[in-house]
Amino acid sequence: MIAADLRVDSVRPEELAALYRFVTEPPAESRIGDVRRGLVLVLRDGRPVVLADLDVGFVPLPPWLSRDRVVDAAALRRLRRERGATWAVAASAEAVRRLDAALSSRFDPGRDLLGSLFPLAHEVRAARQAGEFLFSPAVLEDVPIPSEGAVRSAIDLVLPDGRSTLVYAFGEHGLSFGLILEKRAGEIVRIAGHDALAGIPVRGAHWKAAVPRILQEAEHRIAPPALGVFADEAALRRIVFGTEPAALPRALASRDVVLDPLPPWLALLLGLDTAAKAAGTARNILRRFDPLGIADRLDVGRLAGELQRRFGGENPLTRILGFDPLAVLARLQQWRDL
Repeated sequence: MIAADLRVDSVRPEELAALYRFVTEPPAESRIGDVRRGLVLVLRDGRPVVLADLDVGFVPLPPWLSRDRVVDAAALRRLRRERGATWAVAASAEAVRRLDAALSSRFDPGRDLLGSLFPLAHEVRAARQAGEFLFSPAVLEDVPIPSEGAVRSAIDLVLPDGRSTLVYAFGEHGLSFGLILEKRAGEIVRIAGHDALAGIPVRGAHWKAAVPRILQEAEHRIAPPALGVFADEAALRRIVFGTEPAALPRALASRDVVLDPLPPWLALLLGLDTAAKAAGTARNILRRFDPLGIADRLDVGRLAGELQRRFGGENPLTRILGFDPLAVLARLQQWRDL
């Protein structure tokens, strides 16, 4: 899935800094919260020993959390909310040592990097079920851990071999970050920055004019694009962090988010009528994967319904992974309320 000798090509520090800010600094109105705000509570026999706040270091236990009290999910949630943390974890020192040993013994830098983490995920889940780990909020507790084969199939769907995926975000002064993933022989072998495309200029609010050239150069210099996500950064933040109802359909309709190329699985996932707006010319997109050969004779809405009946309305990623990733995202967007 991820090559051990992954190549990083022409990714500027400014792009990485912008991506880091995007991920770690949600809008104030977001319910996700700042992921850098966390608590770690060390337990012994299920009782609190020491509390660390990642913002300030070690802090005293609150008066209500005595050292002889068994910590449960309600206590951890109260602790998280009182200290204004985004997340909290409580774990016994023994469990942490066991997980560290499991990671050391099973992590092999010479093999697939992502594949090495699957055994660790199962170890963490087992420790949670044994009561040795507590998480707050427990947003992923009932989400099944997919098999390594299922994740490979999902990645193959999203990014086929010999193809690339582009993710670009633009601010008022031009490019915020642009990353290109290249996949070969079942593995992501390269992460490239915008500079790998020979320095195509991007001018502020006029970024849409650069998209065709970006796609052309990506095909020529890296690999033919399978999916391109080009977005106004503010609109993308509203979508990812869930700060505005119907942010995605609105951004697609206004072309603050452009999806080009638009693969069939994503078109079905979004709903073809909405997806067609994302790329601007509905029938040109539909011709790419119209199994009925009638795109020119049917309106977008009718064709969308026909395709959904043919392929089924189920999210293809849900079928592969065993859970709906969009539902998980929606739950994450309600993080603070959990």
